[in-house]
Order: sequence, then structure tokens, then C-alpha cells
Amino acid sequence: MKTKIARGLALTLLAVCISSPIECQEPAASEQAPAVRVQSSLVLVDVITQDQKSGLPVRNFKKEDFRIFDNRQQIQIATFDAGSQDDTRSISLWLVVICNERGLPKFGGSAEFLGQESLFRSALDQLGKHDKVGIAHWCDNGDTRLDLLPGEDRESPIFVLGETLRPIPFAGGTGAADEVGEQTFRKMIRLIISDAYQRNPKPLPVIVFLHGDHTGQPRGELNKLVDDFLETSGIVFGIRDDRAPGVFLIGEQSKIMHYMAKHTGGQYFSAPPPTYGAALEAIIRQLHYRYELGFIPPVIDGRRHALKVELTKEAARQHKAVRLRYRPEYIPVREAPEWAR
Repeated sequence: MKTKIARGLALTLLAVCISSPIECQEPAASEQAPAVRVQSSLVLVDVITQDQKSGLPVRNFKKEDFRIFDNRQQIQIATFDAGSQDDTRSISLWLVVICNERGLPKFGGSAEFLGQESLFRSALDQLGKHDKVGIAHWCDNGDTRLDLLPGEDRESPIFVLGETLRPIPFAGGTGAADEVGEQTFRKMIRLIISDAYQRNPKPLPVIVFLHGDHTGQPRGELNKLVDDFLETSGIVFGIRDDRAPGVFLIGEQSKIMHYMAKHTGGQYFSAPPPTYGAALEAIIRQLHYRYELGFIPPVIDGRRHALKVELTKEAARQHKAVRLRYRPEYIPVREAPEWAR
């Protein structure tokens, strides 16, 4: 691992326009923000593979099997790590719920997971030895807390999750409470990302919402929250009770956790209670066998850049039924924002 870190630092110090000559051209005069062409760290793209026939990850890809594009321009893959070789970053797995409030729908929040915590226990054994598990919650009354900071203990998260899901007397569901809850939700997400950036070495923060996604956010605020992920790192997953209803909100982006999962390369699972544990195990399996592609951005402009990862023609020919999932955008910045450090 020390060798990999040293390699990444060496690439960082030497990296000034190492891609094609076209990428090194000066931006057009019409562009508003000047581009800074020295990057302080690699950008890592986590790529999850799935054989659509078996549903299992593909474990034998190599660096030369992938191509990566930044705003449609192919760029050089500087580093490559494979989960099957235990090379990828450790993860901080967060199980996140909303408070079990009076006034919330029976199916749609997190209340249906109360009493089902033990179903997740066996899935945690699938984590790597350096992976950690934490618990967090938010409430419409403004309360949010990292109830259990990520640790290697596999028993405490189940106990703390049960305590966090206990009913509270606050009655949510009003307009004022919804607005407070939306603000509190955003605060909680930033606390989780910040926790990862204060650790050394920095893990990959992975949020697993135990929630029916019966919630919303103002679209502008939600996109700022997605930007926080794109500037730093993190993947969003979710598990919802398959009995949870859909939701439509006027003037807001509904199903926000699905939205965040889509924009970070994650996935939302709909499952009946007996398969909650299996859904979490599937998430952990995807993460364990993921690939991490590292590259140095051709420019640092603080804007969203489209990302595309694909297999080479030869690799695609050998693996015809493979699907790649990854975050479709990133934002190149010199360093993480102050709130995340």
C-alpha cells in the first residue's frame, strides 16, 4: 500500500498535462473561469462491474481493459486497483435512517426497519478487515447525529441501529418540519463526508439509506449536495421496503436518495423484510470487488465534467454481458472544501 501511495504522490508532483496535446491547449477566451493545470491529488473513479447473467461482479479485469473519458476526451489511467486483490481503499459503511417520528407514513421512512436490525448482522461479516461501519440519523425536528463513528466492531452497529430506530414523540409531516428536516438531512450528509476526510488514510464513504425514499429536497440544494460528492468522494446506496409507496412533490425533487445513488454510481434495492440482509450483502459484494481508476484531470476548473468508463473492444468481446456502474460526473478541484477537511 505504501508503494501505491508513493506512486500516486510521484504522479501528482510530476503531473502537468500528461494527457494528449489537445487536452493541453489553452481554453477559449469565452470561458469565464481560468483553468489551473496542476493537480494536488489523483481523482479516483470507483467502477462496479456486474455480469448481467449471473448478477455477480467480474473479478479478472486488468488496467488495459478499461478506457476513461473526461468530457468525451480519452485520458490516461494513472493508477489501477482491484478489489479482488484487496488493493482498493477501505470503506466507511454508514447505515443511515430518519427518526421514527409520529406523523410519518408507516412505509416510506425508516420505521419499518425497527425490530429487523439483526437481519443485517451476517452481511457485515462480508466486509474487509479494514472496513468500518457507522450509524447516523436525521430528524425533522432538526436533530442529526453520527450515532456511531465508523469502527471495525460488527456487533455495536446492530445495537446502535436498534436504539436509533426507537420511536420519538416528535410529530413530523408538517411543512415547517419538512423544511427543517431537509436542512438537517444536508447537514448530516456533510458530516459523513467530513468524517472520511479527517481520517488517514482516507476511506471511501459509502452511505446505505434504510429508507423508503418518501422524501424530497429543493432541486437547487440537492444539486449542491451532489456537487459535494463530486468534489470529494462517496457512493450512495439504499434499501427500501418493497411495500413503500411512491411519492410526488410539487416544486421539489422527489426520491432524492435514488437521485443521489444515480449520480454517485450507487444503487437502490427494493426488498421484502426477509431479504434485507441479502440486499446489504449484495451492496458489500459490489464494493468489495470494485475497481478504482485513478487519473489526473486535464484542467481544474471547479465545474462538472462528464465521465465515461468503458471496456476496450477486446475486453467487451470477451465479456458481452457486463454492465459498468460509476459516477457519471466529477468536479475537479485543487483540494476538498473547508467543511470537509
